Amino acid sequence: MAVGPEAECEATVAGPQAKYCVEHGCLRRRKRRKYIPTPEIDRVIREAYQKLRKFGNRRAIPNAAKRIGWPKWAVSRRALHLGLARTKELPWSEKEIAILEEYGWMSPERIALKLKEAGFPRTATAVSQKIKRLLILSNGDWYSANQLAEAFGADIHKITRWIRSGELKADRRGTARTNGQGGDTYVITRAAVKAFALRCPNEYDLARVEKFWFLDLITDGKICSPLRRAA
Repeated sequence: MAVGPEAECEATVAGPQAKYCVEHGCLRRRKRRKYIPTPEIDRVIREAYQKLRKFGNRRAIPNAAKRIGWPKWAVSRRALHLGLARTKELPWSEKEIAILEEYGWMSPERIALKLKEAGFPRTATAVSQKIKRLLILSNGDWYSANQLAEAFGADIHKITRWIRSGELKADRRGTARTNGQGGDTYVITRAAVKAFALRCPNEYDLARVEKFWFLDLITDGKICSPLRRAA
């Protein structure tokens, strides 16, 4: 409760009818703090959501917020921007999934346009999230380097190292990304991933690999395809 001269004025900083008191500057409305992300902050947020998804750790996100000094709402908003936060959406139809599989090699924005043309309005973020869950690109025959990093439980730099060393065969995606944007992205065939997995088992840790995806890959879809499609 305010005491002294401030208690006698009608200034208030709450609600749409906020009043201000020039004399008592301490009662002026404070500017809302801006939360600017950095690569390190994004890494902490990604790790927190990964712990939530894989291990059901409900304290991961609050702990991450405390670690980076952000409120939980700011962390959630950034996670949504990064395509990590799941929002309520209509179930995906078989026709929509077929479009994802046919045009999976395209960017999420272009796939969203394809879906819209077919009468299925979806945001680019929703498309990106679904592709990540399905781990598909172009009829399930192609993967991006980022998708493989998630599937193998490895850092993206490790995937690019495999590609540059020739251990993992990959092609360029043919995007318009400049060198300043990191250059063109990679696409890797399912066959190339399987060949690498069988030829170089010491390069990855089976304890970190996405189990159902790996079994689906090695058995050519005989074991886990139904589970993957239902994701």
